[in-house]
Amino acid sequence: MLQFDKSVWSRDFNATLSPAFNNPKAPSIENRKDDVPRAHKKIGNRVLMMGRVRELALYRAEVLKHSGFQVSVSEDLDQALRIMQSGEFDAIVLSYTLPSETVEYMVERAREYCPSCPIIAITHSPAADRRIQPDAIALANEGPSALITALNSVLEVRS
Repeated sequence: MLQFDKSVWSRDFNATLSPAFNNPKAPSIENRKDDVPRAHKKIGNRVLMMGRVRELALYRAEVLKHSGFQVSVSEDLDQALRIMQSGEFDAIVLSYTLPSETVEYMVERAREYCPSCPIIAITHSPAADRRIQPDAIALANEGPSALITALNSVLEVRS
């Protein structure tokens, strides 16, 4: 089991939204390439969002809420683990702002607590998160529409 410094999660970082984050061009999504492909989309709209830069996670959560998703943004690692254990999510979004060891640890926990829940990685490069084999990748520089497209590729939202 991976071990890491929990204090890394809660360090105070200054966040600014770059103009590239709001880029309207069509997003690129790369579905997970492993030997256990999903036969169908998971039904649901509850998203657990995790990122070290809280302001950025809250911004993304607001965009997702306007697109029909229910979003929980964890304040720290312990809260994220409680949400995972409760099963109150249908997909998990991990941001590139988290340290690698935190991402790997959270992926292990997510697959333990909810094996059928898709994992979406927000990253700068599709190759960067191959080690965790996310179900979908949203490229950060392609803006919120890339995250929405990634979630829609793995979730079937029913009203």
